[in-house]
Amino acid sequence: MIEYSEGVYHLIQRGNNRGFIFDRREDKEYLLELIRDFQRIMGFECYGYVIMSNHYHLIIKRHEVPIKDIMHRINNQFSRYYNQKNKRTGHVFENRYRGYHVMDDRYLLSLLRYIHQNPVSAGICQRVSDYAWSSDHFYRKNTLWALVNIDFILGIFSADRKNALKAYCDFMDEKILEDERIFEGSDRVENKEKDTTPIKTVVAKKMNQKTLDELLKEVTMDDEIYEAIKAGSRKRALSSYKKAFIQSALKENYTMRAIGESISVSEVAIYKMVSKNP
Repeated sequence: MIEYSEGVYHLIQRGNNRGFIFDRREDKEYLLELIRDFQRIMGFECYGYVIMSNHYHLIIKRHEVPIKDIMHRINNQFSRYYNQKNKRTGHVFENRYRGYHVMDDRYLLSLLRYIHQNPVSAGICQRVSDYAWSSDHFYRKNTLWALVNIDFILGIFSADRKNALKAYCDFMDEKILEDERIFEGSDRVENKEKDTTPIKTVVAKKMNQKTLDELLKEVTMDDEIYEAIKAGSRKRALSSYKKAFIQSALKENYTMRAIGESISVSEVAIYKMVSKNP
């Protein structure tokens, strides 16, 4: 998997031999302290997390510093702490973390629900909100300027914060559990045994990536339709062009926010358009 600057990634790190390395409160607290400290130092954003007894999940957006460096610093520091505290030596974590590129906002919402549902799936609690060691409480309490950047996720639900919080809670509290295979399944591309870096790093975006304007021109093939969509026209006759453009842009790895800005449409409206059945 290619890693991009400004990309969002789902990261999974398990204890060595699936050992229970987070079964004490202070161990979970220390891991969160490390994530917070290195977030300040290395400049990444955290959209979500859950810490279980033998593994943790992170959803982060990287900027300049590669994922492999971020994970190395966090895991290295935690391993020293854990070995010193328990008077032991050896590996604390599996040699490699797993990393998946989050390609679009719909997937991101389901992914966040999946990691928040981990304790429910494991039978630890009955509701997502009952578990103390996930990012769910940051969202429910509308906690700003903290470890977790809640603005981006809530902005997908609604531009109005009150409506966004309600929509978030309704979404997280649905009774149907997400399918683990979608987020961790064998059909996903994982690290090769001989690869020493979990994700290959590319600082810039794809050199051959088409611009949003180029994608829109390809879809419309008409100057008047192109200009009308760029101006934010809401004529129903333009809906099919807009949807085709959005789908093309998502395939090129543009965010819904960027797509919306390019055609003077809100990010929420973009989300609703792609969520509708064809």
